[in-house]
Amino acid sequence: MHSLCVMANHLLYLLIKPDDASELPKLMHWFGWYSAMALNRLSGRCGHFWEARYYATAIAPKDHRRVLNTLRYIHANPKAAGVRKGFYNPYSNYGHYGRLACDGISEWHPSFLQLASSLKGCSRRYERFCQKYRHHAKRGAKCHWGSRVLKRLVQSTRSNRSKKKRVSPGQQQLPFAFDVRLNQIPEEWHQVAVRFRRANGIRDGDRERSIWQLH
Repeated sequence: MHSLCVMANHLLYLLIKPDDASELPKLMHWFGWYSAMALNRLSGRCGHFWEARYYATAIAPKDHRRVLNTLRYIHANPKAAGVRKGFYNPYSNYGHYGRLACDGISEWHPSFLQLASSLKGCSRRYERFCQKYRHHAKRGAKCHWGSRVLKRLVQSTRSNRSKKKRVSPGQQQLPFAFDVRLNQIPEEWHQVAVRFRRANGIRDGDRERSIWQLH
């Protein structure tokens, strides 16, 4: 995995290189199934969770310009969305490139390593490259009636929700019972998450401060 960013609207941006490209659909199918099951359990609902299938495109290994633009685009998402003022984010691996911090799950892309003769030089050049990023805002939706309907629906569902656990017919079970709200997740997973956030998140000495409000 070369680049990662978790967002509230798309959930996940990834730049990965599978050992076998034919295994990518299986990997994403597992991720979609597992995340849908987990999020349904946390929200007390059942049925389909994701609106559409994931989108993926191949990048030639030697297309360094496109790789670097993709890395920067992924790392710039929190800033473009107004979630952060800068690029450091505990839910992306920009710190792996900006600080050269090992977060336990990321690998530097070969295109990044082509930027200079030393790791520090690569990091400085990539940081300057990211600072030049200019976000092009997408057109806003012309009608927002769906958001208003969804808000009423969620409020109605919350008020009338049964205390019984809802399960779809034929629904597969997760490998283990857990509840994030009660911190009932494997300790190994928790330690990986802690290490990742420490390596990539905001620190007291950082020039850019965080904005915690989500849009």
